[in-house]
This record gives sequence, structure tokens and C-alpha cells, in this order.
Amino acid sequence: MINKYRRTINKEFEKSSFWPTFTDMIATVLMVIMLILFSSESITGSVEKDLAKSINDSVKNTLKDNGLNVLIDEKSGLVTFGESTLFDVDSYELKQEAKEMLKIFIPRYVEALYSNYEGNISKIVIKGHTDDVGSYLYNLDLSQKRAYSVATFIVGEEIGDYKYKDKVLKDIEAIGRSEAELIKNTDGTINKDASRRVELMYEIDVD
Repeated sequence: MINKYRRTINKEFEKSSFWPTFTDMIATVLMVIMLILFSSESITGSVEKDLAKSINDSVKNTLKDNGLNVLIDEKSGLVTFGESTLFDVDSYELKQEAKEMLKIFIPRYVEALYSNYEGNISKIVIKGHTDDVGSYLYNLDLSQKRAYSVATFIVGEEIGDYKYKDKVLKDIEAIGRSEAELIKNTDGTINKDASRRVELMYEIDVD
């Protein structure tokens, strides 16, 4: 009877001890996953920071020496071209001076991206933006055509050959954003001039 009672107690103990062990295992797995995700985010953030610095250091002197009206965000590496730099009002055809500027700027920009981080660049995105004057669909069409004009020139014959051009051809993407991302003044009013722009940005993939 005593032995039978002991066997029953042992079985109950084995059943009850299973769940704490299983819970500990799940907690450990979740902790490992969180560490991996945290590590991946840290690496991605480091690469983004290094990329932005590399781009800024590589092209800022070229911009200054040639008097190019281009803005580069030192933290994100985002490049912004004002409307007047590239296009006439309501036009999506690149001005000749814009083409000459891009011939100088793009090779330097692309080399800054791919020379050290070729394996991490997943996309080069051209985004067209407008102000809020006119209908949303009209502005969407205009912003898309402007983005496409820039993208087409960057990988076309007119710009000539430059290092990593074949990579850019595979990675480039053109997007029209219409008036979805307006630039506002400090008082909350819309800055129409600043809103009419084309942005050049990269996306990275850190495995």
C-alpha cells in the first residue's frame, strides 16, 4: 500500500514539475529571440548611421564646389531636390541644368552607397512630392512622372557610365506621393515651395 502511494505521489510530482520546466524553456526561447532582434536592430542602426555619414562626407564638397542646390540629411542620408532645381512649374521634364547637376552628383552618391555597403542596399527609391494646389489625382500623376523622369535619367544613356550603374538599374524604384507628405512651417501652415520636391533615399537589408 505504501509503495502504491509513493508511486502515485511520484507520478503527480512528475506531472506538476513538467509545466515549470516547459515554462522555463519557453522563456529562454523568447529571450534568445529578443536578443537576436535587438542585435539585428543595433546592427541596422549602425549601418544606417555609417551610410549617412559616408554619403555626407563623400558628396558635400562636390555640392559646395559646384553650387548645387541639394539638401542631404546628415542623420538619415535622405537627399532632397527642390522643384526649381529639377523642373519648371507643372512640368516633369528635367531641365538641362538639372541633368548636368545629376551627372555630377549621382556617381558620387552611388559610389558612397555601394563601395562599402553593396550587400546591404536593397533599394534606391525616388519619391516625387507636390504641394496641395490642384486635385490629389493630378498631383499624384505629376509626382509619379517626376520621380520616373529622375529614375529614368539616372539609369539611362544620357547620364553616361559610372561605377555601380548596373546595380542601380536593378535596385531603383520610382514613387509618386502627391500631397501626402507636405512640409509645414513652424506655425502649422503649408510650405508650398518646400513641399514641391523630389527625394532620393536608400533602403538597407542587414542579414
